[in-house]
Amino acid sequence: MTDWVKGVVSGCSHWTSNLFSLRIEADVSPFEAGQYTWLAPGSVDETGAPDSAQPYSILSAPDDQALEFFFYARTGGDLSNQLSTVNAGDQLWVKRAAAGSLTLSQVRDSDTLCLLATGTGVSPFLSMLKTPEPFKRFKKVVLVYAVRHNQDLRYQELFSELTVRYPERFKLIAFVSRETPSAHLMPFAIHGHIPESVQNGTLETVLDMNFSPQSTQFMLCGNPGMVKDAVSVLQQRGFADNKPALSGQLTYEAYW
Repeated sequence: MTDWVKGVVSGCSHWTSNLFSLRIEADVSPFEAGQYTWLAPGSVDETGAPDSAQPYSILSAPDDQALEFFFYARTGGDLSNQLSTVNAGDQLWVKRAAAGSLTLSQVRDSDTLCLLATGTGVSPFLSMLKTPEPFKRFKKVVLVYAVRHNQDLRYQELFSELTVRYPERFKLIAFVSRETPSAHLMPFAIHGHIPESVQNGTLETVLDMNFSPQSTQFMLCGNPGMVKDAVSVLQQRGFADNKPALSGQLTYEAYW
């Protein structure tokens, strides 16, 4: 069995000049919410491997019909730029088996699950939030989603659905770093960055809760700078990395 399968693009959403999403139909193996897989355009060589490939977190839930991915197209000719030009009906290659340990199966139960993400690094957390598992295992689920500009805050329909379904249990806090948060994002939008808000207590004040190693599990994904700085602040407060040999409170993945 080859490691790669053909995928067919079933939908494209271009949110801004840089942000876009693709929905891809592909016969892949079962995966856990939070995992990633590899995508590749172009042809396959004689070994059965695509010419070029790059890993991307899966945004869709494991039981969704199509795989969904969320991209930021950078200048410089990376694979995301190539993928931004595909259309519905186009074919590309998808690795059959997903990978990655940024999954809820690696996180122990606690009172609060706090998900910290920047940009398209929110994808694995959206996959989790599309399943019932977080709400079966945690009393409160918090998504902290940082973007550069107001228009970069996508998937608000999902957030609205979760807020209606779990009014006392789901909280969304948005951070906007390069402009003042627009009125329609308030009151849950903050101008600034995640690590500073954890360090100075702003995030806990807005959420009206206290973070503690005894009651809070953190998962982090996105810009390596955010992940590194936020993890450092939390470690200074007694939180520990979650490792196979040591059950901690910090599970994270740099996404760049």
